[in-house]
Amino acid sequence: MQPTITLNANDAVSARKALEALMLPPKKRFWILKDLGRWEIRNTRSRIKRQKDTKNKAYDKRKKGEGAVLTSFANGMEPYVKNGAKDLDLTWKSRIQAKKAAVHQQGMTETVTARQHIKSQNKRFGQPDYEAQATDEQAHALRRLGYKIRRKDGGFNRLSKRNIQKRLTLGQAGLIIRMMRSGSPKGKQSWTIETPERELLGTRKELVTKRLLRNIEKAKHR
Repeated sequence: MQPTITLNANDAVSARKALEALMLPPKKRFWILKDLGRWEIRNTRSRIKRQKDTKNKAYDKRKKGEGAVLTSFANGMEPYVKNGAKDLDLTWKSRIQAKKAAVHQQGMTETVTARQHIKSQNKRFGQPDYEAQATDEQAHALRRLGYKIRRKDGGFNRLSKRNIQKRLTLGQAGLIIRMMRSGSPKGKQSWTIETPERELLGTRKELVTKRLLRNIEKAKHR
């Protein structure tokens, strides 16, 4: 959301009030827009809590699980007043969080390759040690997949999680899991991620204008 002090010129009252606001000292203009931003933050948090967008339509549910969506975006917002206290930029303090919010706000379909995913994970968590012992999660996954080893008499043994971790490295366990799930040592090389549009920001224009005009009147008497 980037509301500015310039209002609809067709609205004589709004246009006059906008001109009045521009004549106010910078500190008062700053307060007008800062308060407008905080008001929109409260509206955004209310939408997330109610799980409804700017048109009062329920957000699309998660593909997996039943939890509420967008809850991580309820905090971290900040209204930035710019351009000599004439513009308001409402966004998140964290650039990463702001980018993620933009994806949900507009909706996006993205194709991600295995190489991109690995690079992203390495940047986030660091390069894994493939010679290290298999993790508890890997051992659990292998047991669920039915991983067994052949005995000398030709039969098969199902190993405990502890034995799997003793026998396999992180790299070996990862390769076996991939082959058991996909039938290929390379696994899936690309996949499509679809993020439905879930509008967080964007209170109706008439309500924004009403709040802005209210702030202008209050600022004149501060």
